[in-house]
Amino acid sequence: MLTKEMLRSGLPELYAHRVRLRQLRAEDYPALERMLSDPLVIQYVNRIRKPVYARMRRLVAQIKVAGDSLDSLHFAVEWHEGDTRVTPSQLLGIASFQQWNEGTGEAQLGYILDRPFWGQGLATEIVEVMLKFGFGSLKLKRIEGRCQEDNQASVRVLVKNKLRLLRIIRSYDPSGEVPNVLVFSITQGDYA
Repeated sequence: MLTKEMLRSGLPELYAHRVRLRQLRAEDYPALERMLSDPLVIQYVNRIRKPVYARMRRLVAQIKVAGDSLDSLHFAVEWHEGDTRVTPSQLLGIASFQQWNEGTGEAQLGYILDRPFWGQGLATEIVEVMLKFGFGSLKLKRIEGRCQEDNQASVRVLVKNKLRLLRIIRSYDPSGEVPNVLVFSITQGDYA
């Protein structure tokens, strides 16, 4: 089992069929900021309705802080195409285990892909490899995935990876601007 102490020296590389996940590095942040400055990319990322630039800055700051403390594990997503001798390439997105709790064996799965890579099945691959890492190397007992109710693409990705709808976090915003959030979950027993 990998622990926070063991991961202080760095995250392992994870490989799916077409993508490689590696530790997010300082030189990735400009590409991440550009990606998260796209209103369509960031629209489903959080429920805060502030201008896109403010949301992007807040999210990037959160990623840095949580990654440094290892409360979250953030991976950069790059092309792999089956070659383990891959050199650094374009950032396709990020994948994370957020709010990782070693004691309870729980984490929240997150992923964001840049818009040119939507609709290609990459998110399904990324979630699959993250579940394998979470239940295998981290020995998690439960992984949660959340998405906004109107983000049907993410709903499909989570369902394809056998996560089940657990509950709905209702928005009590009378304006209707703050969406409901669907909470999906999978346990190690369901994964096996």
